[in-house]
Amino acid sequence: MTTVTLAPDLAEEIENLTGKDHADTQAFVEKAIRAYLIQLRREIIRTETEAFNAQYEQLRARHPGQYVAIHQGQVIDHDSDLRTLHLRVYEQLDRTPVLLKQVTDEPERELIFRSPHLERSK
Repeated sequence: MTTVTLAPDLAEEIENLTGKDHADTQAFVEKAIRAYLIQLRREIIRTETEAFNAQYEQLRARHPGQYVAIHQGQVIDHDSDLRTLHLRVYEQLDRTPVLLKQVTDEPERELIFRSPHLERSK
């Protein structure tokens, strides 16, 4: 277990929100950190996707139809089988966010769907 020391003002604010119950404070902090980590992983994958898109033509020439693993903007591995690639990358980097994506003949297109809205008839 790792101990984290919070700035006094932050600790006080958390205690004010959760009360003095240690279990409530612990749950609050864990939930906040998990939410932050989810957001951070999404940002990393978004950045890796941008790197994939920027390198698309080179990837298509070098790894057509294969899956590539993009980490810190670079291809770190590739394979024709997604599961095999995933296992190798997981063994190397554990739970570090890495983009695993197939290099297809055409780049993905972003589709935007507009939500319908209701209007009252007059």
